[in-house]
Amino acid sequence: MMDRFTNQLTSEVLEAEILGLFATPTIVTPFPKHKNYKWESFERVNRKPDSWFTPLNTSFPSIEEDDPYIDKETSDRLQNDIKEHLSKLFQCYNMPHEIRYSNFWYNAYYEGDAQEPHDHLAPDNHNPYWCGIYFAKNCLDGQLIFQQKNHGLRLQQIFDYDNSKLADFYKDTWASSIQDGWIMLFPPHLTHGIKVGIENRNKMRLTFSFNLAIDGVLLPTK
Repeated sequence: MMDRFTNQLTSEVLEAEILGLFATPTIVTPFPKHKNYKWESFERVNRKPDSWFTPLNTSFPSIEEDDPYIDKETSDRLQNDIKEHLSKLFQCYNMPHEIRYSNFWYNAYYEGDAQEPHDHLAPDNHNPYWCGIYFAKNCLDGQLIFQQKNHGLRLQQIFDYDNSKLADFYKDTWASSIQDGWIMLFPPHLTHGIKVGIENRNKMRLTFSFNLAIDGVLLPTK
């Protein structure tokens, strides 16, 4: 949409439009069956892979049949419900919609828990189709932060972009305000992390994360 401005010095009316070239797509959608699930809180434990640095309770890379906090029936039903919804959504966007999970896990946080900035790129470059987060319980503003790692714009001669109408294009971080009951999809190269503070001292933050693959597309064999 074209913007119309009146120059404060000359009183001239100017027209211009900002085109955000090469923007990164993310998708946010309400999960229709969110209210069908009642998530109980777990005790706070530090259960993470050795290669992760910050404490949290995670089932990564999957939810096992004998998981101590999420039973198999609930896990299977949730995965099916999310996949069914996203398959329908992908059809609306004219994207491949026959999908499967390559990973599906949960993360539970209390005050002081976190997840260091990371992406979902695969070492062998066989990357996910989409990555996703289902915000299940006590997910509050500003906890999920995406970071801009492409600093190509910094080659441009610097100006006070924070006070310009282009400010959003130059930000290095984006803090989520996505609420419980929603799903966010993003490409695997986007760096993101979690930091949980006093707001979750007595309220467990629960999310389910996943990596999607296009069903029927076989990965190359080594």
